[in-house]
Amino acid sequence: MHRVSCLLKETLKRLPTTTQHYNNKSMSSWANKVAEVYKEVVKVGEVKDACIINVQRGNGHVMVQVTRSFRDVTRKETFQSVTQHLVRNTRRPHDEEDDTITFSPVYLDSNVLLQRVSNSGRLKAEVVKKNDNNNNNNNSKTPEEYVVIVTDCRTSTVSIVNLSSADKHGKVYSDSTFSCLEFSPDETKLLYVAEMRQPKPTSFFDSTPKSGDEDSRGQEYVYREDWGEQLVAQSQGVICILDLTTNDVNTYPLPDGLCPAHLCFVPSGAGGAGAGRDWGVLGVGFGSRPYRLGLIYCQNRHSRMFQLRSDGTVELLGSVGWHIGIPRFSPDGTLVAYMRTKAGGPHAKCGQLCVMDWKTKMERVVIDTVDRERKLTTSGPPTDTTPTHVFRGVYSATPGLTRRCWNAAGTKVIFSTPNLDVIATYSVCVDSGELTLAGDGRGDTSERVWDVTDDTILLERTSMCTPGHLVLLRLGTPPTPLAAAMKVTATHEMPQIPKSFLTRWTLINPEPHPKPQYSDLPYSVLYLGPTKLPEGGERRPLIVWPHGGPHVCLADEFRASSAFFVRLGFSVLWPNYRGSTGAGQDSIDSLPGHAGLADVSDVHFATLDCLRRYSDVLDQSRVYLLGGSHGGFLVTHLAAQHPSVYRAVSARNPVVDIAAMASVSDIPDWCFVESGVEFEPGKVPDASTLTKMTTCSPTSHLDTLTAPTLLQVGLDDRRVPPSQALYLYRMLKARGVKTELYVYRDCHPLGKVEVEADCLVHIALWSPVVILADHQESSSDSCSPPEGR
Repeated sequence: MHRVSCLLKETLKRLPTTTQHYNNKSMSSWANKVAEVYKEVVKVGEVKDACIINVQRGNGHVMVQVTRSFRDVTRKETFQSVTQHLVRNTRRPHDEEDDTITFSPVYLDSNVLLQRVSNSGRLKAEVVKKNDNNNNNNNSKTPEEYVVIVTDCRTSTVSIVNLSSADKHGKVYSDSTFSCLEFSPDETKLLYVAEMRQPKPTSFFDSTPKSGDEDSRGQEYVYREDWGEQLVAQSQGVICILDLTTNDVNTYPLPDGLCPAHLCFVPSGAGGAGAGRDWGVLGVGFGSRPYRLGLIYCQNRHSRMFQLRSDGTVELLGSVGWHIGIPRFSPDGTLVAYMRTKAGGPHAKCGQLCVMDWKTKMERVVIDTVDRERKLTTSGPPTDTTPTHVFRGVYSATPGLTRRCWNAAGTKVIFSTPNLDVIATYSVCVDSGELTLAGDGRGDTSERVWDVTDDTILLERTSMCTPGHLVLLRLGTPPTPLAAAMKVTATHEMPQIPKSFLTRWTLINPEPHPKPQYSDLPYSVLYLGPTKLPEGGERRPLIVWPHGGPHVCLADEFRASSAFFVRLGFSVLWPNYRGSTGAGQDSIDSLPGHAGLADVSDVHFATLDCLRRYSDVLDQSRVYLLGGSHGGFLVTHLAAQHPSVYRAVSARNPVVDIAAMASVSDIPDWCFVESGVEFEPGKVPDASTLTKMTTCSPTSHLDTLTAPTLLQVGLDDRRVPPSQALYLYRMLKARGVKTELYVYRDCHPLGKVEVEADCLVHIALWSPVVILADHQESSSDSCSPPEGR
């Protein structure tokens, strides 16, 4: 680490005073080092899916399948691998990796959109896209073809069905919001979601359609609503069922413009469903009236649970006025568990975990909304100061209920949810509501459940210092609910980022909140970096990195981007300001109407507290800001409101003018709610509303925003359109502020492999370069850090 810092110091002497040149032929050795470190940290794969293939009851052997995603910077693409692990002798507690046999990984074809193994393990289904019109190198206008490949693993035979030839629907959905691929209980049918079939539009001057064909002339340029950010070209989905015995495809639209999601077959014998002709589908339908709003990241959209019967009839289930999470049947099919939050208002809230009696269709709340906290029932002595021994509510966004989440007896649901700054896993008895920790509960790592089968829980453990590794836990009976963990995959330590680098604490902002009932709300802070310097070590620059949302939580999980900056010699601070999830509903309610004030104050107080705590480690003259979306909103606010503290800004797709964003974003409701105004679909903002929006926006402080500002935006961003950053760029240029704008053919997360890499490298180069440029104007011979403003 010290060698990297010395390299930075030496190469800064040779960097040009103008930032325009660090990415041309004269790229410095520091820029090369930054790129090398990035390639090193992204070698760690991310777990995308993990499941238990089978549990052998006789000897306790468990087969686990893990799907990981990797970034290939050279080829500018992601790829996935599937690896199986045989964990032996799970009936006895152990922590020996020698008891796990790992088989060679299999790399997935990038054209495979969806895949599923049947419950018996006999069949494997894949949906493959044969032509990719999203490929920039593909100028062909050939329609996309979708093919289903079903492999019988026992006979090694393959069946192929061309869905496009059937011409029953449009594109097959493969996103994380609507898509599914499920076998029926008797494994004779496949369930999926696709775009409703539309007749091919033609010109008025094309030939007259044949008798019996639908006349679609003049429909070439008609506007069709979609579901916004990352769900473009998805307008009206239909339920699709492929009969594997006949290769016939049948489609089933939902009434009232509902769009189907979160589908599963009703288990055999549960309320009329069964094998053969008598089947049923359970799902959630999202409302599209009066018009569609952006759906991804929004757990406040109106939706209804429904049942589709084999005769094509649809029954809407449950009460109205809720956003329904993924419903999951108990093993015997008598109960359905699901999370729900109140529709409308902030995009994420503390919610409820409910069960529905499938026979009577009666709903019951198992875990209610938590205002602040609830003490847990633990198997040992309670420890009030341990964060994960205090429950702070259910949040359906991260990560929701897994595909299998019930214990074998159908009496408990195992789920994961944010708790302050960790992901914690719990077990709840659906009859009594008794809630217990299902992980180790130490609070020093996040634990996310991936699968529950035969009372065996598959967990991923991860922290900012440690990439995710998988363990198995056996669910037992009180007073010892879980046996010792059994390792599935090895623990991987990140070089130069020891566990001692991670520190967490909670704060109460002494600045009174505009609503006094929220003034005593604590919020959590995560710091990644050394707390002591080696003798002769140089003080480190600090990156303050508030999360977006704003109603999300920055949990203690491994992120390659975090490791990247720490490996380069930065320390990083993440404040989970009031308004974040994982801290009760009061935290959520405290922010709307006070954005740009309360959240900015929380982040700034956390910054000053961190600089005070580690004054011997951190260089107060090198405090930089980094944030995206609402995080970009915050960092531009912070730089403008506290110009003497923050030296440079990097903002990704930042919200800078809420009033202007309200008419162009796929989430206009966000602009109203966070400004403290109730959203109505047909409401035109009046002068008072526009004033509120403008007042809480960073643009109201433009004249004091003097820090060098790097802007990175996605041209395909439907959430925070690029016009926001372009406007800020122009205003800063007009005021003589050093600023650069980078535009990418990407959407809101800026997550494409080549885009993410370019963004992070530029951010790492931006802060040192602009500080040096400022310093060289006054002293071209010195390379010591410049004094703070």
